[in-house]
Amino acid sequence: MKMKAAIYTGIEQIAIREVERNEPPPGYVLVDTKQTGVCGSDLHSYFGHWGQSHEHAAGHETCGTVVKLGDGVTDFDIGDKVAVECFSHCSTCTYCETGQYNLCRHRAWISPEMHGGFAEYTAAHRSGLFKLPETMTFEEGALVEPLAVSHRAVARTGANSRDSIAIIGGGTIGQFCLADAVAAGIKETLITVKYEQQAELARALGADHVVNIGDTDVRDYVKGITDGIGFDAVVETVGGAENFNIATTIVRKQGAVVLVAGYYKPLEVNLSTIVWSEAFITGSNCYGYSGMETDFDAAIELISSGKVDATKLVTHRYPLDEIEEAFRVSADKTSGAIKVHVCQ
Repeated sequence: MKMKAAIYTGIEQIAIREVERNEPPPGYVLVDTKQTGVCGSDLHSYFGHWGQSHEHAAGHETCGTVVKLGDGVTDFDIGDKVAVECFSHCSTCTYCETGQYNLCRHRAWISPEMHGGFAEYTAAHRSGLFKLPETMTFEEGALVEPLAVSHRAVARTGANSRDSIAIIGGGTIGQFCLADAVAAGIKETLITVKYEQQAELARALGADHVVNIGDTDVRDYVKGITDGIGFDAVVETVGGAENFNIATTIVRKQGAVVLVAGYYKPLEVNLSTIVWSEAFITGSNCYGYSGMETDFDAAIELISSGKVDATKLVTHRYPLDEIEEAFRVSADKTSGAIKVHVCQ
C-alpha cells in the first residue's frame, strides 16, 4: 500500500512523496497518524544543523490510533489512542532495569528505517508507546511528548514549592517548563522571551516574571528582584554560549542549572562562574522515570486533569499536504508561531 510522507529534500526543503506504507515488524504497532508537532529538533534538521534523512519522514511529537499489531505485541489493541516517545529501548540493559531507559545502551529511533509522524502511518515500537484516555483529543495527545521533556527538566532541578525557578527561552519547551512549574506549585517563576506571542502565552500560563531579552538584561533583572542572590533553579532551553552563561550567572550559589537545549556544536563558555558559585549543572535527556512514574505518564495526567492547558501553545495547524508552509512558519517566529501542528 502507498501513503504520503514528508521527506527532507535539502537545506530548508521538505516535500510530500508517495512511499510504501510502513508495516509493523515484530514488537511494533502501526499507527494511523492524526496530529504531529514540528519540534525544535525537526527545525535543526531542516536547517542542516543535524542530519537529514532523505528516505524516511521525521516527526515524533505524534498522536494517532493503532491500526495493526506486529508479532508479539499483546499490550495494545486495534483502535487504541496513543502518543509516541521518540525512541525505543531494550528493557533489559542495566539502565533500563534501573528505570533510566532514556539512557538505554540499545536506544534507537522509534521507527528505525521507517517513517515517523510526518507520514500518514508510522510504525512505532511498543516500548515507546503510551495509551491515552479516550477523552483526550488528538491535539492534546500530540503535546504529551514535549510536555514530558519539560516535566523531566523541571524535575531534575529538584525545585519544590519553597523554591524559585527561572526558565531561559519562551519556545515550546520553555513554556511547558513554566506550565509544569506552576502546576507543581513552585513559589516563584521567571521566563525569558523574545517575541510578543511568547510573552502573552507566558502570562496566560501564570508566570510571575516575563523578561523580554530585547529590552531588558535578565542578569540585572534577577539581581534586582532577588537582592543579588539569584534563583534557586534555572532551566536552559535555547542553547548557545550566551544562554549557558546567563543560566550560570542568575542561579544562586549551590543552585541547580538543568540544560535541555539542543546543543549542536561546541561552545566557548565561562566556567569560572560555576567554580565560584558551586552551582550544580546537569543535563536532561528526553524522558524516562522521574520518581515513581514515567515523564510521559506525568504529562498525560497533567493534560487530562486540566492542570496544564497544553493546547494554549498551538498557534498554527496545517494539513500534511501543506507541510512546507508549516515548517516555514514554525521556523519564522515573527509569524507569531509557538507550536505548529501537522494534522491528518
